[in-house]
Amino acid sequence: MLIGIIADVHSNAVALKAVLSALDALCVGKILHAGDIIGYNPYPDETIELFKKNRIISILGNHDRALVTGDVFGFNPYAATALEWTRSVTSPDNVGYIAGLKNIESIIEDAKRIVMVHGSPYDFDEYVCPENVSSDLLSAVNCDILVLGHTHIQFKKEFPEGLIVNPGSVGQPRDGNPDAAFAVLDTESGKIEMKRAAYDIEKVIEDMLAAHLPEKLALRLRVGR
Repeated sequence: MLIGIIADVHSNAVALKAVLSALDALCVGKILHAGDIIGYNPYPDETIELFKKNRIISILGNHDRALVTGDVFGFNPYAATALEWTRSVTSPDNVGYIAGLKNIESIIEDAKRIVMVHGSPYDFDEYVCPENVSSDLLSAVNCDILVLGHTHIQFKKEFPEGLIVNPGSVGQPRDGNPDAAFAVLDTESGKIEMKRAAYDIEKVIEDMLAAHLPEKLALRLRVGR
């Protein structure tokens, strides 16, 4: 089976639609999302509805948790402002959908155990960057494939014990490439391809500014940082 792997959509429905179109063309059988459906960008309800419609299997990210709890302690001022705006416009039904997500998810496909966490198995809010990835993370949750999010940096690391992948961010990449990031896993072979999808960044910027979201968050989309 081909599985689409995404993370950190962050209320960017325009980018998500581009990725879903690319995944549909590849005939993926399932889509996994490693947390942070909302935050930063201007389309929270539309994004959550796309998750529901496409039956995307998601876990809870730190922005998702803040939407539910209202606790923005530890977030920078731009992220906190965007979260407060998001809480003011997201429907109660969609907040309830987010509240129902787990911190960790495990599935088995083709005898391979796939585990998703937003940060790391040791701390759901920990940033795991490419340079500090180790096979210990696989051992911590006893899996063949570990899917991470949170850093918005696309990478994959192969070890004798298995594979660790961060598909990068759909909605706010931070690896210098502004195109929406995602990955495709072939569960039969265990191989994974890292991919990108172009989308209408200028429309998202325009809509962010119209919503009076922080200009810094809008303009960073152009540079992928």
